[in-house]
Amino acid sequence: MRLFVPFIVVVASLISSASFALEQPKGRVILTVTGAINATNLEQSAVFDQAMLQVLPTHSITTRNPWTKGLHMYQGFSAVDLLTKLGNKGTLLKVTALNQYMTEIPLSDFVVNGAIFATHQDGKPMSVRKLGPIMVIYPFDQRDDLKSEVFYGRSIWQVDRIESIVLTE
Repeated sequence: MRLFVPFIVVVASLISSASFALEQPKGRVILTVTGAINATNLEQSAVFDQAMLQVLPTHSITTRNPWTKGLHMYQGFSAVDLLTKLGNKGTLLKVTALNQYMTEIPLSDFVVNGAIFATHQDGKPMSVRKLGPIMVIYPFDQRDDLKSEVFYGRSIWQVDRIESIVLTE
């Protein structure tokens, strides 16, 4: 019995750490997540290629926005799904673009306001030239209150980094 208890402790710790195991990207890395996360695959970061992001549940928004002409369908993933996979502890996302533009987005925007990280526009992967490879988009046509400078400012494109931050009161 004395050997059995340490064995259970070791197995339990392996199972809990395995639940936060993250595979390695096979393609070009397009997103790096840092901060208050448990799962990593490169030092203190979680790095993703396109294929790894496509495994996440897909969400869609059809909307107009100030940066493109006409109505478009955007598909991508929710920050909630991504961060759940990473064992997130944060409530605020510091999102940075390829050109170093940065904005802060409350995690609640992806639940309450329906925002997504879009990777596809009208069924096609978003290129850097077309505001990709990742863009935060809100369902602007569904709610007039989202048509404001606050949410336009959070609609960052060419996203390549997310830092999860724990806010303390």
